Amino acid sequence: MKIGIDPEGAVFSTRMQGWYRTSQKTLARVMRGGCYNDANPSKVTSVNLVIAPDAPQERVHQIFSILEEVGWPKDRVKVEVWINAPKEPR
Repeated sequence: MKIGIDPEGAVFSTRMQGWYRTSQKTLARVMRGGCYNDANPSKVTSVNLVIAPDAPQERVHQIFSILEEVGWPKDRVKVEVWINAPKEPR
């Protein structure tokens, strides 16, 4: 699962074959439920967090809190800088 925080604090994630803006509530639900499709449900096996350089630190802290609540502490999350926000990072 790839999650992004843009300079305005908006949260994005890879869901349903695309890069979409999402709410913190939806992100928490997806992280708890896993990556599902009708044919082959599976748990989230990795988390990449991409953060824009000017992202609000309060939002970054909120996202890390959500991830930790669902079993993804900071040491299990790959963190990268997101330079081309809001385009999907490559």
